[in-house]
Amino acid sequence: MNPNDVSSKDELVAFLHTLRHDLTDNATSWENQTLESFLEAMAAWLNDSDDANSKTPTWSLLATSLLAGKAYE
Repeated sequence: MNPNDVSSKDELVAFLHTLRHDLTDNATSWENQTLESFLEAMAAWLNDSDDANSKTPTWSLLATSLLAGKAYE
């Protein structure tokens, strides 16, 4: 599951399915298992990330921010 490989809407949808299955299959590897903590971590990563400063977001950046929601604190 590499967010840098996401370059289209269809690839993001597939990435989201993979992320959901990862939560189901590997919940103990997730720091943020609730929607509340996941969204908080995603927002914190976006706020802290230099990558998120570009004027035009990419599918890859969105995928990276979703993956950051898994474990960012």
